[in-house]
Amino acid sequence: MHVGVSAWRLQGPRLGIGRYIEYILKYWSPILDAGDRVTIFVPEPLDTHALGLSDAFRTVVIRPTLTNAVWENLLLPRHTGDIDVLFGPSYTLPLVTKTPSVVAIHSVDEAQAGVHSLWHRLTYSQKYKLSARKAAHVVVNATSTLERVHEVYGIPRERITAIWLGADPAFHPMDDPALMTATRVRLVGADRPYILFVGGMSRRRNVPMLIEAFSLLKRRHGIPHALLFFGANRGNVPFREVAERCGVSNDVFQTDGIVAQHRKLAAVYNAADVFVLPSESEGFSLTLAEALSCGTPVVTVNRAALGEVAYGYALTIDAPELEPLADAIGEVLLDRATSLRLRAKGIERARDLRWDVTARRTLDVIKTVAARS
Repeated sequence: MHVGVSAWRLQGPRLGIGRYIEYILKYWSPILDAGDRVTIFVPEPLDTHALGLSDAFRTVVIRPTLTNAVWENLLLPRHTGDIDVLFGPSYTLPLVTKTPSVVAIHSVDEAQAGVHSLWHRLTYSQKYKLSARKAAHVVVNATSTLERVHEVYGIPRERITAIWLGADPAFHPMDDPALMTATRVRLVGADRPYILFVGGMSRRRNVPMLIEAFSLLKRRHGIPHALLFFGANRGNVPFREVAERCGVSNDVFQTDGIVAQHRKLAAVYNAADVFVLPSESEGFSLTLAEALSCGTPVVTVNRAALGEVAYGYALTIDAPELEPLADAIGEVLLDRATSLRLRAKGIERARDLRWDVTARRTLDVIKTVAARS
């Protein structure tokens, strides 16, 4: 079997979907059958050995580097003639290719009012829908996402497979006080506890509300914590203005979230007293899986994939609202029994969040498509 992967998201900083592609390829490497080949299509050179891939993988660089949609639709199809199945791991596929294909759809939050701009709904959302309809099969990251793809894109359920994502073994509890101290000093300027948010900052993830909840806890309980946003402000959220208005500007920190090696993030989770993800909507969150795997207590919302993964293993609120969010964070920080219970439950849940399982199940879907073609 010869699999092609449209991997333009491996270029530049690897965030959520870039990490997904990286881990899928890494964990495919030891489980490919003899004779299987994987061609990774990219617009810029890629070092497959740096990813730990075997000789079954090769890279094809397709030039010139254009916008992603033009590159994938006009250039990529010229190179897929000997491919048995083309895998689109980041929502999209070339719409004109005759090669059988599988696409990964990670969320359908564009259908929710106020989440994305009109431009996004007229462009990206349409590409995602057309790609899902073009594909022989769609893989999604949660049962809730499967239902959204079925309802919004009109894809029959039998053409969709839900496969949870995972956390790398590097994400585990750490017992290294010196490392934790150094991590806190580096990120928040002193050896002080912090509340952690990891990911791109956006209104959908209720960043302003989290700052307001943090300020409430400061006023009510005098907590010594900082609030750390570990991720780029791609949504142009006015978080500094919100922090200033709430009187916590000296306690809120933000970094672009770029690390030389992804496993370095494990210390960031371990040094936190609580990880908070108060999203209005979310597909499967890699940061949630990583925090649970590190044994960091989690506060999140019992909605969609967040609730599917975290309910019973984190402290979940029914909706992202200010008072419930502040109360939940406060319970973790002020009640040691709650904190210890959530640490244990997170580690328990981590047993179900494994990249080797994700990779195997995804490859099985691709093999099934290849066999039918």
